[in-house]
Amino acid sequence: MTSRATSLGIAAMACGAVMLLAGCGGTSVDSSQTPSGTTSVTASSTTSAAGRDEGGATPATPDKGDTESNGPAPTQAEDKPSTPTNAEGSSPAPTPAESRIWDPCTLPESDLTAAGLNTATKERITDATYPSWQMCRWKSADQTFSVVIAASDRTIDDLLEPGAVHDVRRTEFHGRQVVQYRYVADTHRQTCDIGTPAEYGSIVFAVRNIRVQTDVGNPCQDANRLGAALFRSLP
Repeated sequence: MTSRATSLGIAAMACGAVMLLAGCGGTSVDSSQTPSGTTSVTASSTTSAAGRDEGGATPATPDKGDTESNGPAPTQAEDKPSTPTNAEGSSPAPTPAESRIWDPCTLPESDLTAAGLNTATKERITDATYPSWQMCRWKSADQTFSVVIAASDRTIDDLLEPGAVHDVRRTEFHGRQVVQYRYVADTHRQTCDIGTPAEYGSIVFAVRNIRVQTDVGNPCQDANRLGAALFRSLP
């Protein structure tokens, strides 16, 4: 998403309070960058465009030209080795990159419900440019925000590319590094992202305010509550 990246915010209860980032000594750092990329959403029976439809948020995808200077690049479709199929034409076997990245759509429904999400709104998001990425979106039960949880081979440093993010806050949740940030392109401050490292790259929560009155609510507060409920369910 060139300059229309959407984002997501984080949460934790390491300090014994839901708003961990607000009072746990996280430091603020301003930087800036411009994300890019396009995505498409596939639900169980429908396919729709991802991004800003119905207020949905997706983590930013980098320009191909940016990846050379910003650490390990996500696996490009054209760079991946061809995957053989058998004589009967069955589906290709998953590549090692696709197999090792956790699928957020497998989060237990009981955990999602307890976190205030409506499990009936689940949508799997795919990106043809980065087929190994795993992304899933839900809306809150009260229809005030949506969240995309994405697992990819992007590192935390990749997520914080200079030039596109600001309001960066770092902390820890049960010994796990967590970073909260917003995208500079989000001038209406409708989104908030949180990221945490994973063995394959990172997991990102991108929360978007979908209230009718968009000047009401704070997506970073929503992300903190959501993170506090779901972070211990992550691999």
